Amino acid sequence: MKVKFLGGAEEVGRLGIKMEFKTEKILVDYGVIPEKPPQYPLPPEKVSSIFVTHSHLDHIGALPVYYEKDKPDLYATAMTANSMKPLLNDSIKIMGLEGYPARFNRDDVDSLYGSFINSTYGESFNVGELTVTPYSAGHIPGSTMWRFENGKSVMVTGDLYTRDTKLLTGAKPMKTDILIMESTYAGKFHEDREQVKARLKNHIKEVIDNHGKVILPSFAVGRTQELMMTLSDMDLNIFVDGMGNGITGIYLNTPGFLKSIKDFRKSVGRVRQVRGNGMRQRIVDEADVIITTSGMLDGGPVLFYIQQLMNDPKSAIFLTGYQVEGTNGRSLMENGTINIAGATVKPEMKLEFFDMSAHAGHDDLIEFVKAVDPEKIILCHGDEREKLAKDLTEYDVTLPFNGKEFEVN
Repeated sequence: MKVKFLGGAEEVGRLGIKMEFKTEKILVDYGVIPEKPPQYPLPPEKVSSIFVTHSHLDHIGALPVYYEKDKPDLYATAMTANSMKPLLNDSIKIMGLEGYPARFNRDDVDSLYGSFINSTYGESFNVGELTVTPYSAGHIPGSTMWRFENGKSVMVTGDLYTRDTKLLTGAKPMKTDILIMESTYAGKFHEDREQVKARLKNHIKEVIDNHGKVILPSFAVGRTQELMMTLSDMDLNIFVDGMGNGITGIYLNTPGFLKSIKDFRKSVGRVRQVRGNGMRQRIVDEADVIITTSGMLDGGPVLFYIQQLMNDPKSAIFLTGYQVEGTNGRSLMENGTINIAGATVKPEMKLEFFDMSAHAGHDDLIEFVKAVDPEKIILCHGDEREKLAKDLTEYDVTLPFNGKEFEVN
């Protein structure tokens, strides 16, 4: 097998893995790094099939570029396919608003679905001489580890989370000869998730008791819904704004992917969805907690709410997700400032970070590898992969680089 990373080898984001078997050339993911401007992977190379691990833009944000000329088969779960379109169309809108040239249009997004083939966890199928099996990656609903077999087996984890949450059951290790694994959190260890959630809820209560309000910037896909479930037992006025509401509708109408659809429905019933600018203006006074996109503060309703509350030291911004370098969220964490409408501002609000990452931490990645016990490991999607490799010396570990093809036997 030959492997070439078109992106996402020694970096977090814009993942694109081209694999060439005896008779098949395939691609796993083709995403962007959501900076300003977005960073794209290397140009498309001809493949017969594309396999999507999940619907975050750093894994799908450049996919429509492939469909401007060629029409490879596109394999994904129903949940991933349903979640992709609103995110891709929104990215076109954001690029237009920010003045960056879009590399694709809505017709290109639509063309993806003419090539879509639905895949179900645990059900194997053939692509040429390859036997392909999808498994849950535990990252967000619909996220997939892809296992390819033709003599030897190769598994690509995509983004991986191995512990149970209120929303999902964690990924289970599957035996494979060659493991291509993400390493976003190499060298980093997560605080116990239940302790994080308890601390988040306590700090929210403190802010509310002190007559402040809490803004929870959140990723539309996965994080918004987990936060809704986490806070659903609190007697508070919780509003949800932004694309997360549309994704919640997709989750409700795409069965078979959530840990408990019954519990999820209850959580949805305990929050209020924000509909339009008029309601947005009104709820600033009513709300205790506002869960809103974007999770990295680079657009969306979150900037409106920060503008309204930025001079209130009793109110708070609580971040719960990874903040990519170059984003407003990273700037707020490092410098205390963000850019709104071209102006750099320094909110007087409290700022705290609560680690609710949906990526496996260093120790969980090690445990996952040992349970899989592969012959070879290829570490990608991380900028500190060496820290993980240092704890995997008993294995044959490769650290690839973008654009450099190599053979795996």
